[in-house]
Amino acid sequence: MAMPAWIPEAWNRLNEDNQKQIADYMEFLLSRQGDAVMAPKNEKRKLGLLADRFEFIADDFDAPLEDFKEYM
Repeated sequence: MAMPAWIPEAWNRLNEDNQKQIADYMEFLLSRQGDAVMAPKNEKRKLGLLADRFEFIADDFDAPLEDFKEYM
C-alpha cells in the first residue's frame, strides 16, 4: 500500500511534540509487526510427541480425592 499524499503535509503541520508521539507509535507498531513476523507459523502438531515421557499413571488417577468428599 502506498503512503497517502496527505501524510507529509499533515506531518509538517503538526508541532514537534505530536511528531515525536507519532514516531514513537510507529516504532511500537513496527516492533509488534517484527514479533509477529518472527513468531512461528501455525505448524501442525505432531501426535504422540510426549508418548514416551510418562512412565507411570496410577489406575485410580481419575478417581475422586478423599480431601474433596465434603464438597461433592
